Amino acid sequence: MATTLLTPTIVAKEALICLENNLVFGNLVHRAFSNEYKKIGDTVLIRKPHEFSTVHDFAVTGTVTAQTIVESSVPVILNKLNDITFPITAKELSLNIVDFSEQCIAPAMRAHAQAIDAAIAARFVDIAAHYPVSATPAVADIAGIRTQLNLNKVPFRDRAVVLHPQTEAGYIVLDAFLHAEKRGDTQALKEASMGRVFGMDWYMDQNIPTHTEAIATAPTVVGANVAAAATVIRVSGATSTSAVLPVGDVFKIAGEANDRGHVITTAETLSGGSASVTITPPLMTSMASGATLTWQKTHRANLALHKNAIALVTAPLEAPLSGQRADVINYKGLSCRVVYDYDKDVKTNNVSIDMLFGVKTLDKELACRLCDAR
Repeated sequence: MATTLLTPTIVAKEALICLENNLVFGNLVHRAFSNEYKKIGDTVLIRKPHEFSTVHDFAVTGTVTAQTIVESSVPVILNKLNDITFPITAKELSLNIVDFSEQCIAPAMRAHAQAIDAAIAARFVDIAAHYPVSATPAVADIAGIRTQLNLNKVPFRDRAVVLHPQTEAGYIVLDAFLHAEKRGDTQALKEASMGRVFGMDWYMDQNIPTHTEAIATAPTVVGANVAAAATVIRVSGATSTSAVLPVGDVFKIAGEANDRGHVITTAETLSGGSASVTITPPLMTSMASGATLTWQKTHRANLALHKNAIALVTAPLEAPLSGQRADVINYKGLSCRVVYDYDKDVKTNNVSIDMLFGVKTLDKELACRLCDAR
């Protein structure tokens, strides 16, 4: 009878198929995989996709100029070790894989997919470029977010926009989406797809977070003269005298030659309604004291992004040495470990499915927030 039970290998393979079919964000970003066994807290180096920004005109120079491909590596910390463990009976393990997947594996991997998508969506705090949703969502918003990506020189291929369910509700009734071409390669992408509009694939994901503004009235002006290329500026005019300006707050400065905006990278405490904040990107032009700020209020942090804006990195976990039945399987840049165990204290068989991964923003210029403050 025991030989007919589903093995950890069979369960792990089915688990990864279910996982990929339930990912939204995880299927829209750059995926990297380490072939070496890793543990929580380890760092892996992944190659950052190379781009050529210079073109030489042979008709003018009469000679070619070779450009060196510089391989740049980005360190990613594998700081997520997500586990789902559930009790199982011998009867359940004797089911065929289809029934067992429907009853046990698929629900577990949907939860894993939600956790992965949430971790990716949380990287919105790195993104400075932003565009506000209109009071009544309109086609102009779609054009605006496309313009923002174009100004950032984001490649046309592999663009996607991922929306909060409440933001999606405002756009999906527009004619542009009602007649859009539908896309999606996995089940989750097919179900979440709103179609392809203005050269971007649009999706819904329940894991889009809301960024909360710390105070009712944020800083309104630049507090002191600041030179071009500065990464620290003084801001003033907040109503609160001691609130903390959180990482991820975004704003634009009137008169600056920057259509994207800036994001705060380090939380700062106001003193008398003013604070010196560290920002990215640096100022493109010098700004005089008193220049007006447009601070983005609390908003659903929808994301428009290119595939190479954010990376999802996974690595295999070692099988346990304590004799439990276990296996580690890799599939399309994803990895999971399945362990069968017996808890003698409660006399229960358990199945554990765990995953090790990390998420990293690769290129902040390849993404833009669509801020829904309604």
